[in-house]
Amino acid sequence: MVTWLLFGGILPAAGEDRASTPETTEEALLTYLGGDGCVIGPHSADAAMAAGLDGDALEALGARLLADGSAEQQRDWTLLGPEVCTIRFPDVTSELTLNSPEVQATLQRDLWVPSLETIQHLGETSETLREFDLSLRDFEEEGILADELRKAGIDPDDLAEYVERYPCVVDASALMKELKETRGWPEERSFRAYAKLIAAGVKSGELVFFSKSPLQTPPAMMLTTPVCWSDEDMEAIAHDRTIREQYFDAFIRQISEKTSCEGGAVSDAIIGGAANKLWAELADEKPENAWIGVDVLWGAIGAGWFEGASFSNKGTPRPPLCRF
Repeated sequence: MVTWLLFGGILPAAGEDRASTPETTEEALLTYLGGDGCVIGPHSADAAMAAGLDGDALEALGARLLADGSAEQQRDWTLLGPEVCTIRFPDVTSELTLNSPEVQATLQRDLWVPSLETIQHLGETSETLREFDLSLRDFEEEGILADELRKAGIDPDDLAEYVERYPCVVDASALMKELKETRGWPEERSFRAYAKLIAAGVKSGELVFFSKSPLQTPPAMMLTTPVCWSDEDMEAIAHDRTIREQYFDAFIRQISEKTSCEGGAVSDAIIGGAANKLWAELADEKPENAWIGVDVLWGAIGAGWFEGASFSNKGTPRPPLCRF
């Protein structure tokens, strides 16, 4: 969240004549807007006031930039041009953190342990399960005993050796269920909290949806702590984050120019193959993360750029992601 402290005192103190420092105030407002998509819309004045800024001054700034051609109107949204505002990965304030008890309690290992029913349905064998590095202990930790595996045609002695795996995966369903049980939150509020947690975590570099192959889908958002990744993957994650931050404005603006807010094309524009090609063109190198667009998508959802998004509804996209 943008605060007075983040601006290092460049905003006027309470009671100071704002008109005496118009350029300073404009700089602060534009800095704030950069973290909210460089758009001014129905929510913007109240959000700016909550961040310690002058909502009236923000709306006046939008009107002036429209008048001088530095912004354009998209229905209820004023989109500021790149010459006056740089779009950053959204600044999202989350009431949850990765250290929140509900988050810690629901972190999962990056490991798929099939049920007995799934083993029989898919015709799994000891050999195929060993290829997934599954051990007897992995099944026992899920409440499946050796005798039960034998009845399903699996020889526990033929499974892989146990490898300790740390809880690195953020399980959305488990977290939302935990929030309902511990805080009494309904699904809608739990989803908003989850989306903001993910957006803030991606922004800070603490979370990532990462795989080098488009054919290998990550299990979910994962922690970026070293115990969860190889040294090589950690370097790739950090490098791709630098690419994302450096070219985020250009990426969003080019996507927006070609994508209508109507018709459901926005998500594909952000995460599809064309989006990966655009990142490569902008950075002069291909990001190692084939799923970098999912990080961007969750940043947008957490920031409210998909209005009405919920656990079962992808929401309605709006500027800066697209045009009407």
